[in-house]
Amino acid sequence: MRRPALPALLAIMCLVGTLQACGPDRDWSYEGDTGPDRWASIDSTYAACASGMRQSPVDLAGATPRAGSALGIRWRSGDVQVLDNGHAIQADVEEGSSIVLEGRRFSLAQFHFHLPSEHTVDGEVSPMEIQFVHRAEDGEGDLAVIGVLAHAAEAHPSIERILNVVPRYRDDPGVVAGFNPRALLPPGPGGGDYFRYEGSLTTPPCSEVVSWAVMTAPIPVSQEQLDAFAARYPMNARPVQPLNGRSIRVRG
Repeated sequence: MRRPALPALLAIMCLVGTLQACGPDRDWSYEGDTGPDRWASIDSTYAACASGMRQSPVDLAGATPRAGSALGIRWRSGDVQVLDNGHAIQADVEEGSSIVLEGRRFSLAQFHFHLPSEHTVDGEVSPMEIQFVHRAEDGEGDLAVIGVLAHAAEAHPSIERILNVVPRYRDDPGVVAGFNPRALLPPGPGGGDYFRYEGSLTTPPCSEVVSWAVMTAPIPVSQEQLDAFAARYPMNARPVQPLNGRSIRVRG
């Protein structure tokens, strides 16, 4: 896998950490002159947003069934710091949570929320998507992101805990003590099944260093909770990108 140049790598480090600590964080947006079709022209380190051939998100259609190991999700409870990073509501987690994906270990850094979903399934958009961003522990600069789609139903108690402490943009983070990210995974039979493909960050610099696993089953969220996120960011989803010959696999 091609490694990003140093400027792009520094931008990735900001994205998987706290954006507020990384200088200007509103040079790009989801609409108008700084929207997705203009990202590559904003900064030279964002060139992959236009020229990349393995961009994300994608439509998860025509997936090929495959046998494979379950995601080795080893997340644990801890305090999370919730912030408004200028583009999304984000929760930074304590060290110690990780996953094993196809034999590689990745450490969980943060999760954040997109409205509506960035990934679609056979063209169908979900009201929300949560993305859990992990850094490779082998120092290669790669990332693994788990996507969880949400549909409108009953209120989700763990999402409510996040919403209860969301600060204003640039204010100090709110803290949720003893939060287990596993509570945001799909429950029950089939909850561990996932779509799998190789892609990119869905935000600038759009670096193609991401192993994606998007869960096939959704989690519930209430309309009131969706409205609370939408009050901050009513649309913060990048449009789906061409597959360019990539295959979508599904474990299930």
